[in-house]
Amino acid sequence: MSILRRSLRGLSPIEARIDLQLLHDSWRHSPGSILAQLCALLVLGWMVRDWPMAHWRWVLPAFGHLVVWATVGMLTRHFHRFGITESGYGRWRTRLLIWHALEGTMWGCIAVVLLASATPEWRMAIVAALIVYGYTIMLVTIHDWAVAFMGSVPVLLLVAGKLFNESPTSSHFLGLVLVVSLLTCMGVSLSVNRRLREAVLLRHENAGLVLQLRDEINKVTEAKARAEAADRLKGEFFAAASHDLRQPLHVMMLLSSALKPWITQEDGLNLLRKLQTALGSLGAMFEQMFFVARVDAQRVDYRAEALPLAEMWARLDSEFSVLCDSQGLRWHLEPTSEWVQTDGYVLERILRNLLNNAVRYTEHGDVRLRARKRGPWVICQVWDTGVGIQRQHRHRIFDDYFQAHNEGRLSSEGLGLGLAVVRRLSLLGPTPVTVLSRPGRGSCFSVRLPRLIPAAMIPPAPTEAGDPAAAPSRGLTPVPRPRQPEALARAPQRQGRGVVVLVEDDPQVRDSTALVLQQAGWLVAGSPTPDEAVALIVAMQDDGRMPEGEMPAALLSDQRLGLSITGLQALQQLRYEFGEDLPAFLLTGEATEGLTADAARARVQLLHKPIEAERLVQVLAASTADAA
Repeated sequence: MSILRRSLRGLSPIEARIDLQLLHDSWRHSPGSILAQLCALLVLGWMVRDWPMAHWRWVLPAFGHLVVWATVGMLTRHFHRFGITESGYGRWRTRLLIWHALEGTMWGCIAVVLLASATPEWRMAIVAALIVYGYTIMLVTIHDWAVAFMGSVPVLLLVAGKLFNESPTSSHFLGLVLVVSLLTCMGVSLSVNRRLREAVLLRHENAGLVLQLRDEINKVTEAKARAEAADRLKGEFFAAASHDLRQPLHVMMLLSSALKPWITQEDGLNLLRKLQTALGSLGAMFEQMFFVARVDAQRVDYRAEALPLAEMWARLDSEFSVLCDSQGLRWHLEPTSEWVQTDGYVLERILRNLLNNAVRYTEHGDVRLRARKRGPWVICQVWDTGVGIQRQHRHRIFDDYFQAHNEGRLSSEGLGLGLAVVRRLSLLGPTPVTVLSRPGRGSCFSVRLPRLIPAAMIPPAPTEAGDPAAAPSRGLTPVPRPRQPEALARAPQRQGRGVVVLVEDDPQVRDSTALVLQQAGWLVAGSPTPDEAVALIVAMQDDGRMPEGEMPAALLSDQRLGLSITGLQALQQLRYEFGEDLPAFLLTGEATEGLTADAARARVQLLHKPIEAERLVQVLAASTADAA
């Protein structure tokens, strides 16, 4: 590296930027020293005014100082207006070096003139002042050693030459002190200047790396945001399209059930049963995929509330006691009176998926559901005596589509989304799920929930004597069945099962649903709008298919009707026409947020597409029998 460099050629971009910045700093700050030098020159003139010497000898270099400073002032003004470009680096660098070289020369000339007339005491003071001047230049311009060199070398050469040319030994000693001091200062400042330059270069390199890293981080963040947005849009599309995807599957399941009475040969019935089994598996797979899409699209909210586990235990008991019995397993449910702070829908979905997995992977033995108090927590546990989970698979069982015991990817074993749904649901709220397992011995999945202690326990409502539904099941408090209005109790006996009002805008779904219900013994008044359904009921009463004054047995509607109203609003309108206490069902393939709560408030039972024909018939039969 050249100390007196006057060009940026051959430098790296960072070094060129550093040198250009240092030149800017020199022209921005160095002119400030002119005022201090001017004051020093005035003080010096006042001190030597009475010395026996020709004053023009030191006034002449002093005047040279004024000329140099005036020129520098004009250049500084030009610098502040236009700055320094890379192409002008050489010119401004040369001007800076000449400026400091002329300043050093003028001060050296003044020192030589004063040394010729000074007393020994003043000679020592002058040499000391020159040493201070040299050190000051080195410290002030340490960032640019070439400037310090050009400012101090002329002083050193002129004064040292004057002292060494004189005969007294004391002058030689002063000259030696001056030379050694200034050379030592120049050596130290050169070393410091190099270290400072290396530090500045390293700082700029680090700054460049930081900027590069920040740019890379921004790119990665943007790419991640785009990927998440694309994944969310995919999930939203899949969740929104679930209704349209469920419709044909729902129609096929209804028509396959309606086809059964028309097939008499055993081979045909076997094929039909296989078809219905395949459709049921397909429906279960669709349901899992749709729910995963809903969670990924952030359409499932976690709404924590005070929840008694006994009610959920009753629902799970009624379902999995039958399922375990059909699989030849022993079902154990330990009653609980604990209350927890959680989202009931999320918790029930988690436990249902864990219990389904337990039943699926247990060939013989027990499946158990229980709840345990652990300080401020309630631990809900699902035990089984199944195949267990190998240690190397435990960190992957919650991944999408992973099935440790289904390497052949048999469709009968599902998609491997059950525990993936559990993982997604557990992340919605404070419901961590842990697992303990021994291969060949079984597994235990635990869900931790915040425990609540109710301020007052509400005693169960009294039940009517002789009501079979009032008997407690497995130690759980029964829920009394509401009494029916007297008007319905006095209603005349209907022919068959009565009339079901069906509102469905899709002709295929409407026709297939009507066919299934008609085979089960109902008359069906199917129409795309509630107004047409009312007109159809009137027409059925006019032609004698329905006794005059008789009300329908049940109301059934799709949620998305392609109208300005929803299915819930259509059911409300039909109830206004036929009776507020009529059983009403909302059959939908949508997964709209809050739909379950809205249906519960309207006293409407929510059914999801696709639904098996037998299930639909059973629900309608149970509700219409209760209403009758």
